[in-house]
Amino acid sequence: MSARTVPRSVLGAIVLVFGISACSGEGKSTDEADLTASQVCASTFDTSAAKALQRIGDTTKFTELPGSNESGKPSKFSLKNAASTVHKDQTQRNQCVVFKAGDKSGHPLIDIDFSASKYIPKTETSESGGDSEKTFYSIGSYAQTDGSSSALLYFKCPTQDPSKASSTTPYIRASLTSAPGQISTKATGRDLMTVLNSLSGAMAKQLDCASQAALRSELPASTPSGNSGTPR
Repeated sequence: MSARTVPRSVLGAIVLVFGISACSGEGKSTDEADLTASQVCASTFDTSAAKALQRIGDTTKFTELPGSNESGKPSKFSLKNAASTVHKDQTQRNQCVVFKAGDKSGHPLIDIDFSASKYIPKTETSESGGDSEKTFYSIGSYAQTDGSSSALLYFKCPTQDPSKASSTTPYIRASLTSAPGQISTKATGRDLMTVLNSLSGAMAKQLDCASQAALRSELPASTPSGNSGTPR
């Protein structure tokens, strides 16, 4: 039995969260069909995001996570499944996990995850200094990239936890992470945010909160950490 193990990263720290066996669940083999940049993540990427993904991987061919997760649900990404799991534990959420076609490392090129959040991070100001690798974008409620290794985006989107009838969270947290060494040196943080913004826009529509999300079809100019003019 062969297995593809996917490492997860939360703000740059990679941890193991689940393994997919080629001999169990929905996965039939480790040789998944090649996909174009426009076909991954449920075909949600616009033209700019598809081109950005090609730069991120320095390739035009990709594959996605096969099999089933720990809950027995298909691992293949869909907006419907992802929207229904935003209040679930990380290992139970439906994520868009993309690999470079032909890559045998088992490490994802990108892993995009959506979760419900009660808060947004504090926005850094010119006085607060901070990590010079961070770049901010005036989209959503909070958006930043950390060099060309990860992207984080919060947008306003009230959702109710089905296990807690009276519990509503005001934001959705969208994150894009990667395994070390997978992202091409040709990629930029803006490429990562372009991809994350495109999929987040599709998710906002799925969750019926696009009018509140304050996402844009095209990214505005970015602001390096420590400068004035950072987003809300």
